[in-house]
Amino acid sequence: MTITLLAPDGVAVTAQQERQAKAAQHGGGAGRPLGGRSGFRPDTSPSILTATSTTWTLGPCAAMIDPGASTAQGMYGWASDANISGSITPADSTYDRKDIVYIQVNDSTAGDGSGTVSANVLYAAGPADGTLSPPALTGSRARSFLVGTITVPKAGGGSPTVVLNTARYAAAGAILQVFSKAERDALSGFDGLTVRRMDISFRPLEYYDGSAWKRHITPRVYANTAFVGSPPAADAFTDGGFQPWHQSGTFVGTTDAAGYIVIGYPVPFPNFVITPAVWNGDGAANRKAIMAVQTTPFANDLTKFYVSAVDGVTGNPLANTTLRFGWMADGG
Repeated sequence: MTITLLAPDGVAVTAQQERQAKAAQHGGGAGRPLGGRSGFRPDTSPSILTATSTTWTLGPCAAMIDPGASTAQGMYGWASDANISGSITPADSTYDRKDIVYIQVNDSTAGDGSGTVSANVLYAAGPADGTLSPPALTGSRARSFLVGTITVPKAGGGSPTVVLNTARYAAAGAILQVFSKAERDALSGFDGLTVRRMDISFRPLEYYDGSAWKRHITPRVYANTAFVGSPPAADAFTDGGFQPWHQSGTFVGTTDAAGYIVIGYPVPFPNFVITPAVWNGDGAANRKAIMAVQTTPFANDLTKFYVSAVDGVTGNPLANTTLRFGWMADGG
């Protein structure tokens, strides 16, 4: 056991001890107490890896990589300040093929058994057998981070296509980018872990509550008018700082001589009411009653709304009649 304090003056520490002491800076979800989730820097361009029929090229970029050779090893920072290129195996005459470019971390000083210290960018051609299965990062390719895949069409089938690895590194407390539900579910969840679903168009946030994944809701509202106040913009709740409110309930009361009744909101709306709605909550006794929300006399009131009740057969106001209402209202 080694306890590392990083770093009082005059006390020497090894590189491995420094990696261990910096483990608290790495975002969670990897399930490795001194390691982390390997990934490129978050703003890395998807086009950083390119390929022609003969050559692959990786442009300048940076990543954090956890080789995972041991619990004690920790994460390594990796960067290249110039293009790195290599040859692509010629296309097969019959089958398409999926190749990979990867970074392999070898650190014999950390006891990984590699016999060397290096972090080279490497290439491996996939099998030309019709499966389009990329080479696995196991065995001789262990301790590696996938840079991306290159789909090489059969001879005469066109140019190769490249897909960069979507994994992005996140520091402690940061939101992790994930690109599929499967990637999210593979994380080692803990209470409060938050991800952004990059595979969904509106990029929702999801958090783990200790037992299950839940989604933060970011509503959009489209309204050309408002019952009270000005209609909100489509992004009022995301860009405008408004909090969406939904209130609903039942109400039993007696109409006045003109067939009107007032329903108060449990809590006053803070800014606007988009629309209230009301319906007959009674059974057979008053099923012919028709309720309608009125815009007067409370057209500018955030605390209550006005309802009229009429006989569904005669059209006459239901005066001095006890009715049950169901209602709901949305606003913000």
